[in-house]
Amino acid sequence: MLTRPKPAAGEPRPGSPADLLRAGGQDAAIAGGILTLVLAGVLVRLLAGPVEPLGLPVLLALAATSLTSASYAVRTRLTILRTLGEIRARIGAPLHPGVPWLPTGSDTALPERLLRREVRRLVGAAYRCYDLSLNALLWAFASVVLLVIWLLI
Repeated sequence: MLTRPKPAAGEPRPGSPADLLRAGGQDAAIAGGILTLVLAGVLVRLLAGPVEPLGLPVLLALAATSLTSASYAVRTRLTILRTLGEIRARIGAPLHPGVPWLPTGSDTALPERLLRREVRRLVGAAYRCYDLSLNALLWAFASVVLLVIWLLI
């Protein structure tokens, strides 16, 4: 049986929040690329001539699925940014990630209870972002199917 080698000490484990956020970001980026191609296809078809009356409902459905996919992709980004901002504010970090920061009094560590609570929030946000980005990708694929149907009409 083939198995994945154990991750090194610094590598995230499979299924970790980092993996979920990375996969979610990739899904959202793929959905954005698909939606760009769909938009290009719609524009080319509209420039080619008038739309048939039978194609108008399909075009409306295509617009609705594309907007739904785009809204899921945007919500993915906003969810993780909001969560990270809230966590940084609660632990006393500057809100801008580029600012150097030493935890409250560099000689004391943050309390274990606080760290556990913030990690749980981050894990919850990672799962939510992954779910949102997967929905964005599925709606983008639905847009492709509707584009093909619309182009065949």
